[in-house]
Amino acid sequence: MMDVREIARILEGGPPAARTALAANPETPPEALYYLMADRAPEIRAAVAGNPASPHQTFGPLALDDDVAVRRALAERLAQLLPGLPPAQQDRLAQAAWTALAQLAADVVEDIRATVAEAVKDLPDAPRAMMLGLARDASPRVADPVLRLCPLLTEEDLLGLVAAPPIAATLTAIARRPAISETVADALVASGDTFAITALLGNHTAAIRESTLDALVVQAAEYAAWQEPLVRRPDLPPRAALALADFVAETLLAPLAQRSDLPAETTARIRAAVAQRLAGAPRPGETAEDAATRVCILMQAGALDAAAMLRASGAGERHFVATGLAALADVPQSDVDHAVVTRCAKTLAGLCRKAGLDDATAEAVVALLAPAPPVAGAAPMAVAVGDGELRWRIDALSRAAAQ
Repeated sequence: MMDVREIARILEGGPPAARTALAANPETPPEALYYLMADRAPEIRAAVAGNPASPHQTFGPLALDDDVAVRRALAERLAQLLPGLPPAQQDRLAQAAWTALAQLAADVVEDIRATVAEAVKDLPDAPRAMMLGLARDASPRVADPVLRLCPLLTEEDLLGLVAAPPIAATLTAIARRPAISETVADALVASGDTFAITALLGNHTAAIRESTLDALVVQAAEYAAWQEPLVRRPDLPPRAALALADFVAETLLAPLAQRSDLPAETTARIRAAVAQRLAGAPRPGETAEDAATRVCILMQAGALDAAAMLRASGAGERHFVATGLAALADVPQSDVDHAVVTRCAKTLAGLCRKAGLDDATAEAVVALLAPAPPVAGAAPMAVAVGDGELRWRIDALSRAAAQ
């Protein structure tokens, strides 16, 4: 319990440090804090504003204080008070707090408005007029959390903001709202704002009409930023997925082919398209590392098969075929490379069989990687090596590569 006479002495003429300490002390009586609220020193008024024991009668005057530090301290204090605050009509404390917050929400200082916006962004009992004002704020720091999370904003409010956005960032913030409707999504797409549309496509809870998605897929050939969110979007229509397979960046082909929510027929067609794109034609100047990247994408997409190897062999893609053979046979790349260097056609034929390649594909692979004059009447190289001999050859190649 603080000494009443000591408090009176400080209030009557105590030094600034003592008055500041008194204003900041949670044990100071409310009457003393109300008195200190009118002190000429702004640091003392700021201490009162931040004191959790200050009576609700101080909220209104402090929200109108000329000093920014005072108003900021009050905004921070009220933000801490908000989680347990009832609606304004239920008691005097709540009414005073919400009235002060509404005043601070219109403050000229962005930091203060941002503090209020962050505190009230998802509260269902906040005054609707205040929330609409924050949503229309010209500062993204202020408006963004309210536009994304405020439960009081209706579809009509959102459509109005999309039609006449105070700033460009308004559209992107709305596009990130959970569970926005098809109508709002259509309005965002109609705005033509590429950043907002990118955010919308990345919002997996947003409802987007299939016809709208189809139109965006067509445009995604030009707007590369839309491709990844489209590829990863839940409930992607099969028709849209097939269209994407023709033009998305190669790094996105595997995630597209790996989707488990598409019909089996669609997945098969996507994998065929992936194989055609990545193993359909030679690429002049391609390095071994580039070829290995293509092989890796095809493997991840489940699209590296005999048909792809046959096409690549016919096109003379030595790096691709050698890397693909190692991947399909599940052997170290060094084993295949050593067999190629030593022109060990019999080993390569055995690896082709281990990789599950048919005879025609195996012959094409061996002919490319270890060309040799054909021998009349010889058995296809792909079946010329038994399992035991193949294991011996692979072990020998591994030892040689290690040296």
